[in-house]
Amino acid sequence: MERLAKIRQLMTEEKLDGLIVTTAANRRYLSGFTGSSGILVISQEHAVLLTDFRYLDQAAEEVKAYGFQVKKHQPAILETVAEEIKAQGTKARSKWGFESENLVEKAYRTLQAKLDRGILTPTEGLVNRLRRIKSVDELGSIRKAVEITDQAWARLQPELKPGRTEKEIAALFEYFQRELGAEGAAFPTIVASGPRSALPHGVPTDKKIAAGDLLVLDGGAVYNGYCSDFTRTVVVGAAPTADQQALYDLVLKAQQAALDGMRPGVTGKDVDALARKVIAEAGYGERFGHGLGHSLGLEIHEAPRLALTDETVLETGVVYTVEPGIYLADWGGIRIEDVVVVTETGIEDLTASPKTIILDSEDRHMVK
Repeated sequence: MERLAKIRQLMTEEKLDGLIVTTAANRRYLSGFTGSSGILVISQEHAVLLTDFRYLDQAAEEVKAYGFQVKKHQPAILETVAEEIKAQGTKARSKWGFESENLVEKAYRTLQAKLDRGILTPTEGLVNRLRRIKSVDELGSIRKAVEITDQAWARLQPELKPGRTEKEIAALFEYFQRELGAEGAAFPTIVASGPRSALPHGVPTDKKIAAGDLLVLDGGAVYNGYCSDFTRTVVVGAAPTADQQALYDLVLKAQQAALDGMRPGVTGKDVDALARKVIAEAGYGERFGHGLGHSLGLEIHEAPRLALTDETVLETGVVYTVEPGIYLADWGGIRIEDVVVVTETGIEDLTASPKTIILDSEDRHMVK
């Protein structure tokens, strides 16, 4: 019930009498409910999960340790939300927050029509403030997800051969993660080879991998609801050319500069600048067109970020990806990504896979 107490404290600070939670990840974080349908209605005195018939027994079991009561909603769930708010004893000029980044305008109008005018007030990122710093248990789930991804990458490398298609490689990677205990993929696996590797989010195709191709693989696992994120770039079926090796070394140098500079007290903008400076000074600044990284947890992309515009100060217990890249049209691209957690003195890199452009097909670095 610790999370419920913390969100109620935030509600008090924001002068909210109640909070309506519609985002799936926030619903799970606060209540423990893993089903696909439900809304939380929280006041200082009551905490209710509204869900449908399919999930009543499951929800009752999952929310036991979180302090929520489970109720079945009517076919029109927003009618039940309005009824629950009224039943919780709304006073004159009471304020109920809703997640403005999730509740669509039509749903807002429907709910507002069933309540006194002015009772609903938009909030943004309220639950995310709690989710930012990971607990010991959350870090344990993320560590396991990262470990699964590392092991899947080690198992995949002998399969990276000329003639294999990008789609085949993506499917194998996701299969290996599943076999190793993942609930599923954190997002559709990115595999792009040859000149297509210059596409930062290249969707796997039927293209056959050729000897000497750069291959970028970006994927992740879900374990106990928590995500990993991972990118490696290798040359398939041949030794890297001098240009491929040089660009890889540059990206690795940029990532290491960022990792070395991460610690509590610096901002996401500061860390992004460390990697970006290395790449820009080598003449490739315009070819690094995305942010350096993002937080993750129950969702693959969470705030805060390591980016040009993010002034958020790094805190102990926050998990980030660190993923610089350089992308050259008609030639190819290189990206390297690790998952790290901020510690009191710096960071711990959770990703164990070796960082080398040379394909390790002998599994010498299999994670145990």
